[in-house]
Amino acid sequence: MKITEESLQQPNEPSSPVPKQETKRSELEKLKTMSWKDRAWYIWAYYKVHMALIILALLILQVVITSIYHSTFDTALYTIVVNSYSEEEIHFATLQEDFAVYQNLGKKELVNAESVYITYGDNASELSYATMAKISALVFSNELDIIIGDEETIEHFASLNGYLDLENSLSPELLAFVQDRLFYAAGEDGVERAYAVDISDTAFVANAHLGQDPPLLGIISNTVRRDNTDAFLRYILNPET
Repeated sequence: MKITEESLQQPNEPSSPVPKQETKRSELEKLKTMSWKDRAWYIWAYYKVHMALIILALLILQVVITSIYHSTFDTALYTIVVNSYSEEEIHFATLQEDFAVYQNLGKKELVNAESVYITYGDNASELSYATMAKISALVFSNELDIIIGDEETIEHFASLNGYLDLENSLSPELLAFVQDRLFYAAGEDGVERAYAVDISDTAFVANAHLGQDPPLLGIISNTVRRDNTDAFLRYILNPET
């Protein structure tokens, strides 16, 4: 291009306008302009990972708080009822609530009870083996105190030395009280001992709807709650004392 005096006097061509930068909207402003359906889709699309992490954190927090809270409770008595073939559901309130009142237990002293079914020998099912493994774990951890079961149940755990020999373990006063109700079974060495008490014909059995014939109560050999196991025997056989 030839530079002349005229060209020098011509005004410069206007430059192209610079586009204005759009102000970035906040997430809240974006959401305000959306319909409810669009908001739900937007939140799920962009924040589902954050939401999942928040939910996970809340669940972990709940587990921790629940564990801490439960650690403030003590087990006062743990009973498992085995093979109660009653047509009526077992009424555990008789054990968990009434005995707690009888023994003046505090609000944080728990009476635990559950019902299970076990078949033995060649008839044992996988569920039965799993249940027996659970009972063994409870015994080894000193959690279980009492088993109320049928004759086969008492005989099975007696053969493993699972129960106290009541004739040598109960106080003379309590032994005299249950003497006529003792049930004998062979221990691991084959010697028969008084491993259970027949609690038939008691108000407790009737109110709890126990269905064994007869219902037999054995105290676990390594229980650490003898005060409550013995009190439970008294409560069943003579609740007025």
